[in-house]
Amino acid sequence: MDHSSRRGGGDAGKERLRVLNLCESAQGGAGSYFRHIAALEERGFDMEFVLAQEHVAAVDADLTMTTFPRPRRGSRGLRAMLAAFRARLRAQDPDVCVFHSSFALAALAAMRAAGDRRPAVYCPHGWAVSSYAEAPLRRALVRVLEGRGSGLADVTLCVSEHEREVARALGYRGRFEVVENGVPPPRAEARSDLFGGGTGVIHLLFVGRLDRQKGFDLLAEAFERARRPDLRLHVVGEAVRGDGVARSGGEGIVMHGWVPASRLDDWYALADALVVPSRWEAFGLVVPEALRNGTPVFTSDQGALPSLIEPGRTGGHVPLTVDDLAALLRSLDRQALRAMRPACRAAYETRFRLERQLEELAALLRAVAR
Repeated sequence: MDHSSRRGGGDAGKERLRVLNLCESAQGGAGSYFRHIAALEERGFDMEFVLAQEHVAAVDADLTMTTFPRPRRGSRGLRAMLAAFRARLRAQDPDVCVFHSSFALAALAAMRAAGDRRPAVYCPHGWAVSSYAEAPLRRALVRVLEGRGSGLADVTLCVSEHEREVARALGYRGRFEVVENGVPPPRAEARSDLFGGGTGVIHLLFVGRLDRQKGFDLLAEAFERARRPDLRLHVVGEAVRGDGVARSGGEGIVMHGWVPASRLDDWYALADALVVPSRWEAFGLVVPEALRNGTPVFTSDQGALPSLIEPGRTGGHVPLTVDDLAALLRSLDRQALRAMRPACRAAYETRFRLERQLEELAALLRAVAR
């Protein structure tokens, strides 16, 4: 395990609160979330994170952290997570514990079983039940486990209103509060030399895991059907879960792999549009990341995604079928996309700023800790 030094700072006149965050997997959105909420250090919180050592690079930030070995998902990794959490629980004696994603519920259940009633927050980052639509038996089991597990927390923190609506519809236990995600401002200067292809090319961007949830397989097939030689699809990401639907690029599709989080704004700023064809999504951080750069976003009609976009002003959304995605790609016009850019920036400023999220999250944590 490794421990970095604790940073100082905080709001004058407020007692600093110790917050211990636990996450079994920090790949993707959870890693971005950790980077963002670490800024609560400047608002009177001592933020510590327990996460897999294999995912430190995915977080890409200077955090106070403890790591545990998790080469792959399984019982050994789960035991290592529980041991690391117990050790930091004793050493830090936090005022509030925050459990991120479904596997962390095991630690919450163990803490409660040991008689520890300290304030706890559960943040699912998307209900696990959503990933089992085609496996009814597993879906039923997961529904019971996370539905009862959420009731062990004092508050379940939802990242979108959609996430709260799903919990209520499924009869999950507990109290649910929404703090919608925000993102920090864009980089002041972005590169301008990433894309080639001439002035008449429409550059589309996909950012995320090439796994079933994110729907890249559907987008790639739709791109082939659209048959537009003036389109380029730039793909930033790689397969992580290996669930059998990732596919390589084709004509007009350029695979770039992962890029550092600090350089993503270069890609967003240069793209004419971002496409988010997810099969399910509790929020979708790539949406406000694109909007802050003035880039329109076109999404599927799944999960929280439609609620993040103003159709015709900041992008649009379509049914999640290959035919509908192909029709969308055929309809894109570069001048119309560029005309949306001011509204996209305005949407970020009015709704998706990180400062708003941090203010609401700080208030929730202080209320739970009372």
